[in-house]
Amino acid sequence: MSRAWQVGIFGTFDVANYGDLLFPIIAEAELTRRLGTLTLHRFSYHGKTADEWPYAVTSLTRLPEIAGQLDGVLIGGGFIIRFDKTVARDYYPPDASIHHPTGYWLTPALIALQHGIPLIWNAPGMHGNDIPHWAAPLVKLALEHSPHIRVRDALSKTALAELTDTARIEVLPDTAFGLPRLINPQSPSAAFLALCASAGLNKPYLVVHTIRGLESFLHLWSSHGEQFEDLQLLLLPIGPVLGDHASVLGDGLQRSRSLPFWPEPLLLAELLAQAEGVIGHSYHLAISALAFGVPIFSSADLSSGKYTALPSHGRIFPLHKDQVIDPHWFRAQLGRQPVSTVTAHAMEQLDEHWDQVAALIREGRRPTQPALNRYWQTLPDVLEKLHIQIQQSVDMQSECLQKQRELEALYQSNSFKLTAPLRHLRRTLKNWLGAIGHD
Repeated sequence: MSRAWQVGIFGTFDVANYGDLLFPIIAEAELTRRLGTLTLHRFSYHGKTADEWPYAVTSLTRLPEIAGQLDGVLIGGGFIIRFDKTVARDYYPPDASIHHPTGYWLTPALIALQHGIPLIWNAPGMHGNDIPHWAAPLVKLALEHSPHIRVRDALSKTALAELTDTARIEVLPDTAFGLPRLINPQSPSAAFLALCASAGLNKPYLVVHTIRGLESFLHLWSSHGEQFEDLQLLLLPIGPVLGDHASVLGDGLQRSRSLPFWPEPLLLAELLAQAEGVIGHSYHLAISALAFGVPIFSSADLSSGKYTALPSHGRIFPLHKDQVIDPHWFRAQLGRQPVSTVTAHAMEQLDEHWDQVAALIREGRRPTQPALNRYWQTLPDVLEKLHIQIQQSVDMQSECLQKQRELEALYQSNSFKLTAPLRHLRRTLKNWLGAIGHD
């Protein structure tokens, strides 16, 4: 009888953002293909049911009771290795005892190690933020006892590698490059055909990300409409949680269509796969287009941050806000083509990644508890030293504040004001005598 595996995946799967919602779907499909019967626990701050969400999400408040049952833990993907508080508007843990934002990635990693569960970094990213001093030992501990660490870009690798000389950290293409394993553009799904019919999509179409900053494309569409009469526009929110909405594009876009509802992630991916071209800013919008050979006209800065990983895949074109687009050039870029060799290689790398993840889960528990136990043994000393440092800092600040108050009191005193002319005369005589001495 085959075993029913239980795997936990951790991230922000409780927010309406296309990229975040993709990761558990891809992980479940790839691991089921390799392991067979699988229960995937999708952990985020807030619980969701399959009736209200694309899938069930388990609240992190339940992790302590479930952790011991898990056969593997996946961290990510997405931009989740972070320490700032502004992850998304009004996005905080349901229990104040769960630290924000490490509660959905670092704490689960440490809990996995405490239980000896294989800890897998599933191509998360962290660039653009620093690791604070207090967190560095914990992140180092998690890295050095993880058998499989993959991050999605070189910047994330560099930042994490500064913490450790022993952990092997490698760059892996974002797992969304594996979407063609789940969707076949040559065979449109019934859900896709029904959605197109309900939205009035009856011609080849371009997908337009419903955000600001696409003025150059909107000008092209309105001023050269006769060259695109055979095409429609699909106005598509990618991250409603981030404020995406068709209204930001303005009114009167010719041959534009909107959907009656925000589609679940794989249906949204299929809409991208069937497009003649995609215009927008989102990272996973770009990856999805590239994975299916669809050209992407990106308003993001392709020379900065995570986007630096994308230009080598080809058919990603910078879209500058104030730069006029040549309509003949634009038209020539449209249409799906075979993916680049770089994209094909990315898919091969992802296959190897999932093979290794499945193998680690099959191997079972790892002897990581002693390392965690040693760290907990040192924790009181760490906390005591931190308390002493904080108290010393408070005392220094208090002393400085007291001296500042004393100076302010002195400057305001009558004696200081009355002796001001004498101090002025003294400085004048000193300067005068000094000048005579140099003659």
